[in-house]
Amino acid sequence: MTHHIYLVSPYQELFSFHPANLELHRIGRLPCGEGRPFSMAVDRDGVAWIVDWNGSVIRVDIATGRCEATPYKVEEGTPFRRFGMAFAADDGPDQETLYVRDAVYFPDTEEVDPARTLGAFDRRSYAVHPLGQGAGANADLTGTGDGRLFGFVKQSGASFVSEFDKRTGATLSERALTGVTIGSSWAFATWGGAFWFFVTNDEDPLSSMVYRLDPDAQAPPELVMPALLTAVIGAGVSTCAPTEVPH
Repeated sequence: MTHHIYLVSPYQELFSFHPANLELHRIGRLPCGEGRPFSMAVDRDGVAWIVDWNGSVIRVDIATGRCEATPYKVEEGTPFRRFGMAFAADDGPDQETLYVRDAVYFPDTEEVDPARTLGAFDRRSYAVHPLGQGAGANADLTGTGDGRLFGFVKQSGASFVSEFDKRTGATLSERALTGVTIGSSWAFATWGGAFWFFVTNDEDPLSSMVYRLDPDAQAPPELVMPALLTAVIGAGVSTCAPTEVPH
């Protein structure tokens, strides 16, 4: 059940996406949540964690659709009101951490891209523990089963995929995504050893373009679906998802 990529739209609809055959399945509309989703991550137990534009976090069982609010909610102007988010595996067996990277909107600074803070979200206390700051603009996150953390970064009209240091938030590597223009919303996940990027089509805001990138190849991202039939604001994939395409 947790071996697919899960998507959430700006309109509170939850989907599963099957990269092997590019099929999209609607799971349903979120039965809780106060506003518009901002980002999403999925844990190994099949629970989607979704942060809203209003600074609250909800949990959704992707098998049953059961939805519940969490105690987490922060006010406007407070750090970690909105963030990109993803689970990445820890060193121990079947262990993972939910990482969040602060997103800045209308900052009170003259910096074009002020530093963003990476944090660890404590799922027991519902608190964010800051880990360190790194340069760069807003990013959605994805983690891997081997413990790496990546960001799909929108910066000054360009887009990049970056690897982040989980201890400090610093950028370890950065690769420009030639031909990928980020619009009003974007998300991504890693599945089958590849990165999958979802970018809302601003000419048709109810659909998204889907790109695939082989991180070991020099080729630019490949447009595999010009019109996925939903806008995507968040994507989540479990750290137990396949690292190679199943045969």
